[in-house]
Amino acid sequence: MNRNAKPRAGGSFAILIAAVIVLTCLGGCQNRLDKDNEEKPARGTSPATPPPAKISFENGQAILTLDQQTQSRLGLEITTLNTTVTRAQVTVPAVVLSVQELATFRNSYIATISQIEKDRVDIDVAQKEYARLKMLFDSNQNISEKALQSAEGSLRSLEADQRAAEQQLNLQGSVAEQQWGNVVSKWAIDGSPELERVLTVREVLIQVTLPFEQNYNASEALSVEIPGHTQSAATLISPFPRVDSRIQGRSFLYRASAQPDFTPGVNLLAHLAVGKSMRGVVIPGSAVVWSDFRLVYLVFSLLRTIYRHSDRWPR
Repeated sequence: MNRNAKPRAGGSFAILIAAVIVLTCLGGCQNRLDKDNEEKPARGTSPATPPPAKISFENGQAILTLDQQTQSRLGLEITTLNTTVTRAQVTVPAVVLSVQELATFRNSYIATISQIEKDRVDIDVAQKEYARLKMLFDSNQNISEKALQSAEGSLRSLEADQRAAEQQLNLQGSVAEQQWGNVVSKWAIDGSPELERVLTVREVLIQVTLPFEQNYNASEALSVEIPGHTQSAATLISPFPRVDSRIQGRSFLYRASAQPDFTPGVNLLAHLAVGKSMRGVVIPGSAVVWSDFRLVYLVFSLLRTIYRHSDRWPR
């Protein structure tokens, strides 16, 4: 506790000494200016000398007071900051995904569905043919048992093909879900408008990886960017069942509007909000906040500006 108190006391004492020196110089400069004004002959109305800056101390803080004219001349602006609510921001890696596998799956899925529909039609015809032959055979008409057995065999073969196609369809759906998650796999199965936007490159799919050691969850919305170039907003789709081989972590799938630079394989930075909401104010980037010994330098700089027209002020 004592170790920390000494530097603070020393810093305050140094600032106090600097302020006294500044005030002394200020008073001397003001006396010189007043003397110069008295010695100069009256040549009309002379410009008013700006009042000196005032330095005071309140609760251990050094306060510099300037009049409005001086503030305008120095370009100083005072404004009230608006209250806002925000959350802490973190940056994590992301990558634009290729949707070629998704397009291949969709084509294969459509082909399998078409095969199943064809098998159903063939089975319907085969069932009717088998029923007709069996009726004739049971009526002791001129139908051989071999012909009846052949019709039954054709029917059973078509039914087996249909079952195999249906199993293949279910397998394809399971593989797609393991690769893309339940939401995107359903897009591909249903042929949804969301899938159409992705396949026509109006939107892109982005894999965002959150480190294992972090306990925050994926945000519903975030921004992604190529540093120094393109930036876009992204929306959460679902957890992503694949892992980026370069980065160990939990993966999530997002979608964003397509950008010229967002080509498959491009590495991005994702910025997402985490933690609880915080209330405060946003300080503009153009604002400059000074503290400690920097205040002394600021005072000297302001005084040099105020009295720059005085030849006696040290250059």
